[in-house]
Amino acid sequence: MAKEITNTNVVNLLSEGTVIVGDIKSKNNIRVDGIIKGKIITSGKLVVGNTATVEGDIECANIDVFGIIHGNITASESVALKTQGKLIGNIITPEVSIETGVIFNGSCKMNKKEVKPSLSNIASDTSK
Repeated sequence: MAKEITNTNVVNLLSEGTVIVGDIKSKNNIRVDGIIKGKIITSGKLVVGNTATVEGDIECANIDVFGIIHGNITASESVALKTQGKLIGNIITPEVSIETGVIFNGSCKMNKKEVKPSLSNIASDTSK
């Protein structure tokens, strides 16, 4: 039986000019500079770059938003909306920061309860 290796320094990269239609699930960090039309679930950090557009809900530990998101964000640790960022959707997280110049149309619910991304099916989904 193979031993599972988890490397927290691994970053999945979706580069500018790339379009994915469908859901993405990962145990590692993700950086998006392209377009995703679907849900993103990761137990790591998500960076939505300034050339990125995400049309779907997001579940993650941490997120930095420089690009555009049309969907809801649930983050177990923190959400950072950066100067060029645009979020049309709601936020649930214990910690949020919003820089000057951000466009945010939605609501924000903050609590100290841990909100865990639902990653229970990642291992079984990737083996199919």
